[in-house]
Amino acid sequence: MAIQEYIIRKLDGLWQVWLGDQLLDCHTTYLAAMRKAETLAREASERGERSKIVVGPVSGVRVEFPIMEPELRPANGR
Repeated sequence: MAIQEYIIRKLDGLWQVWLGDQLLDCHTTYLAAMRKAETLAREASERGERSKIVVGPVSGVRVEFPIMEPELRPANGR
């Protein structure tokens, strides 16, 4: 099963949120970019997609957060 990777990078003073080669959003702070990436990853999980957040590389370090698995829903839809 594919994983949606939401990537946070800093470029030209802005923190950017990417999905693959698509720029989704830009923020002036790391915290705002992380919040956006978390929201997008959670929404993907709610749609039944696996997702994770990747930061960097920043100062040569790449950080990968744990995979968010799709939410399990009861068969009766409740």
